[in-house]
Amino acid sequence: MSETGEKTEQATERQIQKFREDGKVASSKELLAAISLGVGGFALYSNLPLIGAGLIRIARDSFARGVFRDFVRADMTTLAHRTLEAVGPGVFGALAPGVLASVGVGLVITGFNISTEAISPDPARMDPFAAAKSMFFSWSPWVNLAKALTIAVLLTWAVYSALRAHAGSLPVTGSWAVGAQARFLGILAQSVLTRALPTALAVGAADLAWQRYQMSEQMMMSRQDVRQEHRESEGDPQVRARRRQLAKQAAAMRQLVDVRRADVVVTNPTHYAVALRYRKTENASPVVVARGVDHLALKIRTEAGRNDVPVIENRSLARSLYAKSKVGGPIPSQFFGPVAQILALVYRRRHKK
Repeated sequence: MSETGEKTEQATERQIQKFREDGKVASSKELLAAISLGVGGFALYSNLPLIGAGLIRIARDSFARGVFRDFVRADMTTLAHRTLEAVGPGVFGALAPGVLASVGVGLVITGFNISTEAISPDPARMDPFAAAKSMFFSWSPWVNLAKALTIAVLLTWAVYSALRAHAGSLPVTGSWAVGAQARFLGILAQSVLTRALPTALAVGAADLAWQRYQMSEQMMMSRQDVRQEHRESEGDPQVRARRRQLAKQAAAMRQLVDVRRADVVVTNPTHYAVALRYRKTENASPVVVARGVDHLALKIRTEAGRNDVPVIENRSLARSLYAKSKVGGPIPSQFFGPVAQILALVYRRRHKK
């Protein structure tokens, strides 16, 4: 079961990226609501004087013009426009910071992930059996109930404690002027907010941690899923082996072409073959242009014979050069002496010819 169905493996980078592309990113509505409430509430408190002054000005103007004495003849559209002009800037200044803060924090939490897949039509979301399973056979409804009860208790306690703290002023607020009443309501709202906000932020942070845990559980993979993803990303093992074989064959063919440019081929004599080239104008030391073992060594010797490249037998040197040198690179310094002797022999033979 663990090989095929049970999800025991952590999500791979590709799995995480797939979830992000589908819009499945952990977030918390409670945390965003708490941040929006906090920023918006303090912004509203800061703009209360502007909003109150606008309302008082509209009320005085309306009473002076007799608007509220005759609703039939009153131009209520004009009144609405004037009210909006008077209190609109203050209301916008109170609401905008909360909305912007909620959007900004939401982008930060989700890693600035924006995807339309989450709102696109998906028949799988309309499956009643999946919905019933999520509702009755998972922890989600119980967690949501616990969050709702916590928030309800929190708001009840915040309102009650704020009213209790200002209970002495409540009976006499009816005799106060409009401006004094507005200031008192602002103080009362600030008192409720300062009591509710810390706990709301704590509930939101806990909910975010829970959402991330749930998302990590959803992204878990089985071993079969990991193998399938690796196969899709890296390719079939047989195909990779075939590619490696073709690459080796191509490299061998390039080496056989370079044997024609060699000055000498040092052999084992049958198992190893190393082709060397030395030009003062090209390199400071001899360079390995080809090397091979067994079948490739035979091809190197054959190609050398076709192109009149001398073949010198030196068992220990051939083995050492094959083990400690690379094609296209210079020979190690400890082989300068033996290789120099072989090249000198080759040059003498060439000179005699």
